[in-house]
Parts: sequence; C-alpha cells; structure tokens
Amino acid sequence: MKMMLILLALPAFILPFSCLIYIIVQAWPALSWALILPTDVTIPPLGDAFSGVASSGLWNQIGGSLLMMFLACLLATPIALSIALFHSLWATVYQKRILLSLLQVLQGIPPIVYGLCGLILLVHYLNWGISLAAGGVILAVVILPLLSMNAIHALERIPIEHTESAKALGLSHGAVIGRVWLPAAWPGMLTGLLLAMARSLSETAPILFTATVFSGITWPDSIFSPVTSLQTHIFYLAQEGSNAQSVHIAWASAVVLLGLILCFSLSAHFLRRYEGSV
Repeated sequence: MKMMLILLALPAFILPFSCLIYIIVQAWPALSWALILPTDVTIPPLGDAFSGVASSGLWNQIGGSLLMMFLACLLATPIALSIALFHSLWATVYQKRILLSLLQVLQGIPPIVYGLCGLILLVHYLNWGISLAAGGVILAVVILPLLSMNAIHALERIPIEHTESAKALGLSHGAVIGRVWLPAAWPGMLTGLLLAMARSLSETAPILFTATVFSGITWPDSIFSPVTSLQTHIFYLAQEGSNAQSVHIAWASAVVLLGLILCFSLSAHFLRRYEGSV
C-alpha cells in the first residue's frame, strides 16, 4: 500500500520538475545577465516590435510587474485587515458564515472576468484608460480574498486565553488589536502577503485588458499611464512563433518571472515554518 501511494504521488513531483527543466532548456539560448539588466546588448534583429528588448533588456518589464504588485498589495492589505478584524470582533455567527462564503466565491471567479470588469468599469466608464491605476485596482480585487482569509485564519490561531486576559484587564478593542492580536498574528499575515505578491505576479488576463502595453513604454509617467510587464511581454512574444529568437526570449522571460514568484513563495514557506516554531 505504501508503494502504491508513492507511485500515485510520484507524478505530482515529476511533472512540475520536468516542466521547469523544459522551460530552462528552451530559455537557455537567450538567458544572460545582459537580457535582464538595463544595458545595451547584441541580439539578432527581431523586427521593430522587439527592438526595445535589445536596448533595455527586461528591466522595464520587471519594474512594471513589481510596481503593479506593490500597488495591488498597498490597496488590498488595509481592506483585508479590516475584514478580518470585523470577522473576529463584531460579526455574528451568521455574518461570519456569509462573509466566508462571499470570500470563497470571489476567490473562485476566473481572473479574466475581473479583467473584463476592469476594462468596462475602470478603463471605459471611469475613463482611466489603460493605466497602472486600473491594473493595480484589479489585481487588488484578485488578491483580496486570499489576503482576507489568511488574515482571518491568522487571528483565529491566537489562543483565546490571550484575548480573554486582555479584556479582563480592561483593554479596549483597539488595545487588544494593537497589543495582543497584531504582535501574535503578524507572521501569519506576512505569509499571506507574500503569497498574495506571488499570486499578483502570476496573473496575466486582468492586466492584459487594463494596464499593460507591449512597446513604447519604459516607465509610467503617472498612475494613469500604461506600463509594461513580464506577464504580457511573454504573451506577446509567444505569438511570434515564426521567430525562433523571440520565442527563446519569451522562455527566458518566463524563467525570470518564475524566479520572482519562487522568491516570494519560498519566503512565505520559511516564514510559515518560523510561525509554527514560535
């Protein structure tokens, strides 16, 4: 039985590793520090649409992805914390059930639906245009359920004795939150924030409709200017299947994006282990 379970679980380890090896092999001809850093490099001609790759590497795309990620987390984190505090302090049992059900529904909505809603509401109706602001708001909505549920679970893991002792000493709700809950729950909340960062870096459809363009943009002049990102950069390059060099650059961009996501995911993993040992 043990061997059977191992054989059944083996594909879960082999397939992701095989995919990673395949991506690195495909990206190897284009992988170099010169492709990533903002420096002049010599790359075979890719046509007018890909001339920016040769002059600035992937630096602008990396910066645009990180900028949208930080904006989304900046918008979503206070709302998620407020939802978690309402759930823990004031919500009734019925309200808690409704709130958790709503968060689960929001988490299950496909990201492309959020992108279409952002295109209609933010880009056209509010006239924000294709912009950093529109992409940041949509990504914030995408990661909000993840952040909220993680914050709720982090507060629920605090021993009830700590809260009861603080209330018995006459501490107000604000003092309980600031002196008892947040010092105890911050590792779990930070873990959720790192996972939300990784999630926002992995989304393409929402920002494809609301925030990004492929060429002509190096750095946004304001939050209402478009940006370029690694996600959509890979998407556009992959469409040039007839150009072998552009496909290799797409694979190399995918390796860079996977590296960024892996950094945040591993940080969350080690922080969760630290939280469990405390």
